[in-house]
Amino acid sequence: MKNLRKLLLVTPLAFSLVLPTTGVLAGESNDAHVKVAEVEAPKLELTQEKKEDLYNQYVKIVADVAAQYPDSGISINPLDTFKDEYFMSPEDYRAFAVNLATSSIVVAPETPSDVITPFATGSKTKYAQITFGSSSRKIAVTGTFTIDHFLGRMGFTGIKSLSSQSADSRGTWRQGGYNGKILDAGETMNVSVGGTYSENGMSKPYNFDLEFYCSGTGEIS
Repeated sequence: MKNLRKLLLVTPLAFSLVLPTTGVLAGESNDAHVKVAEVEAPKLELTQEKKEDLYNQYVKIVADVAAQYPDSGISINPLDTFKDEYFMSPEDYRAFAVNLATSSIVVAPETPSDVITPFATGSKTKYAQITFGSSSRKIAVTGTFTIDHFLGRMGFTGIKSLSSQSADSRGTWRQGGYNGKILDAGETMNVSVGGTYSENGMSKPYNFDLEFYCSGTGEIS
């Protein structure tokens, strides 16, 4: 990318085009992270009474970890949303809570050939990666953009839609909202995405930025 960004020109005055915000971005999160081994939960003999007892312990554990990492935003989901595989020993649940609280999210690398052919609208999927110590989870972000020919080249004119979901079966992602900004005279679409990742009955909000690029011939990468 250019060090000095050209703002999109649509009038004699130069300005950056900020697209309308859609939805609500997640709360700010702490991007610091520590190495914690991924928890492999052992099988437990579960009765309703045992589930309730474990859940009550989990509530205290998550509250303790949230107090230890106040910027993490982690929370525990209601008991009636817990699947049997979410239940594990309190020790393992605490380890996972620390793992989630200290996780970070970045845009994942992609292959140079991962582009689309030019159209009046085009879709492109990129990935963000949540790091859990030495392991990770991917969030797939798919944007559909409008492009047009102006200023002697093809460029972005707007976002038609943008959605995101977990690309990993171990957890779920709920998108809260997004907003976009066109930069570099239509060559770059900067998108801010907010959402909440949930796994093992715990949730954490994340915000992250990623960029899509439009070539002079209309290829989006």
